[in-house]
Amino acid sequence: MRIVTLNTWKNEGQYERRLALMAKGLGELAPDVVCLQECFQADGFDTARHLADALGLDAAVAPARHKLRAHQGRRIESASGLAILRRNGALASGRLALPSDSADGERIGQWADVAPGLRVLNLHLTHLRGPQASSLRAAQLAKALAAARRPGAGLIVAGDLNAPADAPDLAQIAAALDLAAAPTLQGERDGHPAYPRAIDHLALVDQGGWAIKRRFRALDRPDAEGWHPSDHAAVVADLERR
Repeated sequence: MRIVTLNTWKNEGQYERRLALMAKGLGELAPDVVCLQECFQADGFDTARHLADALGLDAAVAPARHKLRAHQGRRIESASGLAILRRNGALASGRLALPSDSADGERIGQWADVAPGLRVLNLHLTHLRGPQASSLRAAQLAKALAAARRPGAGLIVAGDLNAPADAPDLAQIAAALDLAAAPTLQGERDGHPAYPRAIDHLALVDQGGWAIKRRFRALDRPDAEGWHPSDHAAVVADLERR
């Protein structure tokens, strides 16, 4: 089973161009499950469902962070939430309310059963900085884990956790993280500033009879004119049953 996580960067930058690049890049990976963050959704626009249609996957969408956003020269009501795309849409899924801060706004988690005995937890933790923000990320992660775990089942934590693998914020899942992960923040275009941090993660925190065979970064190469699909690279994990 192949699982991908990608922060889609809302409707920022060259949105329609990036949407096509995301569809192309994800299609080449041929994933079974895709966890998306910052999924732009407004009247006539839906990042998650567009990508699901392009990939032939079912979409479980959890809109969040509703507000007016600038788009194509006007301000429109929109959401920026989470989505899990998967081959078997008949399995269960759900949404979790997480602790939040008024300086940051609503934060949610999302889970979906993607195979018998395997659940994915899709997260986008707070982007705030400082000691209080670190404690908030830890609290968000703790609540999400407590809600998503099932005895004896496998659990993958995926998403933009806004912290590197060695951060105390992520200590609860540190043993399952890739400490040597390549940076995932990149410029919108080749030559724009990149950032030496890996904050997007895929971690098998409860094995439940599964194992990660391979984990790597993707969607990190620009098109012929130098544009990236998103300001985040994707992270991919290939899983197998033991």
